[in-house]
Amino acid sequence: MTDWFWKKLSFLAGLAATFALFAFVIFSANIEMKDLDLWLHLATGKYILQHQIIPQVDIFSCTIAGAPWINHEWLFQVIVYFLYSLWGIDGLSYLQIALVTLTFLFLLWLGYNKEKQLGPIFILLLVLLVYQTRLTFRPDLFSFLFLVLYIYILALKLGERSSLWLLLILQILWSNIHGFFIIGPVLIGLGFISEWIKRHIRMPFEWNSVGRLTDEEYTNLKQAFFIVLLACLVNPYGLRGALYPFNVLFSISGKSKLFFSVIGELQKPIAFNFSSIFSISPYSEFRYLIILSLGSFVLNYRRFDVGAFLLWLVFLCFSLNAVRNLVFFAIIAYLVFIINTQSFSFEKILPARLKNFKLRCFGSIVAKCILAAWILNQISLYALSGYYDFDKFERKSEYGGISLRNFPQKAVDFLVVNRVSGNFFNDFNSGAYLVGRVSPRIKVFIDGRTELYGPDFFEKYQKIWMGDSKAFDDAVEEYHLTGFFLNSVRVSAPIDTIKHLYARQDWVLVYFDYDAAIFLRDIPENKEWIDRFRIDLSKWQAPKMDLMRLGVTSVTPYQHMSRGQTLFNLNFFDQAKEEAQEVLRIEPTNVKAYKLLGKINLEKKEYEAAFENLRKAKLLDSSDMEIRYNLAVSLYYLKNLKLAREQCDRVLADNRKNAKTLYLLALINANEKEYEKSIELFKEAQQISPKLIDDILKIGDLLFDQNEFGRAKEVYKLALEAGAQLDYVHQKLGECYQELGQIDLAQTEFKKAQESKEVNKNNPYKL
Repeated sequence: MTDWFWKKLSFLAGLAATFALFAFVIFSANIEMKDLDLWLHLATGKYILQHQIIPQVDIFSCTIAGAPWINHEWLFQVIVYFLYSLWGIDGLSYLQIALVTLTFLFLLWLGYNKEKQLGPIFILLLVLLVYQTRLTFRPDLFSFLFLVLYIYILALKLGERSSLWLLLILQILWSNIHGFFIIGPVLIGLGFISEWIKRHIRMPFEWNSVGRLTDEEYTNLKQAFFIVLLACLVNPYGLRGALYPFNVLFSISGKSKLFFSVIGELQKPIAFNFSSIFSISPYSEFRYLIILSLGSFVLNYRRFDVGAFLLWLVFLCFSLNAVRNLVFFAIIAYLVFIINTQSFSFEKILPARLKNFKLRCFGSIVAKCILAAWILNQISLYALSGYYDFDKFERKSEYGGISLRNFPQKAVDFLVVNRVSGNFFNDFNSGAYLVGRVSPRIKVFIDGRTELYGPDFFEKYQKIWMGDSKAFDDAVEEYHLTGFFLNSVRVSAPIDTIKHLYARQDWVLVYFDYDAAIFLRDIPENKEWIDRFRIDLSKWQAPKMDLMRLGVTSVTPYQHMSRGQTLFNLNFFDQAKEEAQEVLRIEPTNVKAYKLLGKINLEKKEYEAAFENLRKAKLLDSSDMEIRYNLAVSLYYLKNLKLAREQCDRVLADNRKNAKTLYLLALINANEKEYEKSIELFKEAQQISPKLIDDILKIGDLLFDQNEFGRAKEVYKLALEAGAQLDYVHQKLGECYQELGQIDLAQTEFKKAQESKEVNKNNPYKL
């Protein structure tokens, strides 16, 4: 066979891999709509189109209403709502597919070389895998495309005067679609700096000449910089809008760090410690791109491009700052890899026996075919991703349409259908969805616009969300709150918060299901809804699944499990048990159901039943340390201290800072009269978590019952730091002092116990 044949076959194999890659791109881009902020964008776009005005102040919140709002995404919102009004969710899916596909087409155009197909296709695949981490319908999709278009114009069109007009139009669009529009001027600025270095600083090898611009291109670049800076001013807010990215940037080092610690997309992708830096996960594809792109600079050290390296370094630092920035670096990593390898011959580093032309072609063909096969296999695996739609009794794919698992859809349907109105407290994740579905009838407490609410307000929100009763009462009065929306789609609402609300007489539960709990304040404005929908959870009955209609389909009944967990948190143990049993009727091997049953048994002091259920849970999932801890609790009360100790040791081997397990192990040692070891463990646990009052009191009470009054006294004194059950703690301290013959101290503690009882009587809702 001729060299021409092998070369042609290799080229066709490369085309096959390229087509497979773009099939993967289009398939991935069709992922279901699941971004929380989408609904805020739709509501804002609707408002702009209906009122023909771009809001300058907040219009959705009951807490910051009228606060100045720089809505830097207004054009995106108008586009989104316009498409949604025409074609619904399908219209948004089409736009998402178009944006993602165009981005990758331009990347391919910039890097494709029919003589070197394998490298660019493989790196582009890594870019796609990183892209999938941010593949949600957000303005970021436009920014990714604009970044690639910018580089395309600067790399291939800069010598033409039309490039200035193209950059002007592109920058105006970017400045009104996404707050990352500052990337445009940054790209040109980096280009100017690198060109100045090449012209004025003597460097080794060919560094001064690689990628150097002509005088005409250099002139156009300088003009482009001022043009795009002026284009940033073309927005509804003028200079304030143009300076928005800088205001966000300067706020990062202050209190706004709070957002970076609690919001997933703002957290760092790589922790700066030895184990994380030298690990391949998480974000393994991102890490591979760092290594490969850096390696390409090393291989091409003689023709090192200063401009490409500056670009690479700046975007690497940008991406290491937050997960949401990973795709920007992935794009740059691909481009610098192309720059560094387009003139580099890998034949130079191959062993002599592998330099044969036909052998290299054969190897290339095999590699491209393997890559194409792997991509097609990934598509088939991803196509299986989905979950069960219990309303339609059919499987819902994670591709196409709107997610049924990310939003409290039924809970908000309740608000929509019954036209509930008022000022609502809501969790952070529900804010944008509520704005999109029930604004303006309901004003939200908080939504995803972190830069607008600010860190101080977010801190206040967190206190209320975690059950701070004073912060709750203050917010109700300050913002005239009439409703409380507790989302439980993914995670149950905080125990203290929902307990607090359900215990109060002035708040009434009107909606309860797997996705949320809704409370309304008992005021005249809410009387109609409260009279119609008041829920008494003591009478709750778990809905029964129609198993005949379900058939033999394997499903996970997450709805029953979610309700069961919430009922357990509210101490409705019989109702929670009924939900867990229904889970097992549907899915007999559900670990969470056995775990919940075991916890219910422990609360009801049914220790043998607890052991049996937790044993089943442990056999199904031995990696769940909470199961092992609860199993140890059941064994302790069944007097099997040896096995209880073994389970505690296993939990602590996994995490030595598990305070509840340390308290339990201290209790086991106290039971065996190993007091020194018990106190040592107790103090270790107390340093980690001094607020676990129930665990602390168990140890104190056991020591008291064993007549170890001196040791019990020390435990009770430390229990005061928990700030809970103070009447009981002071009473027990008094009894300890009394037994030790310290009568004056005993009388003082008894007096404090009585005062604490009076305080509790006057604060019936205090947590």
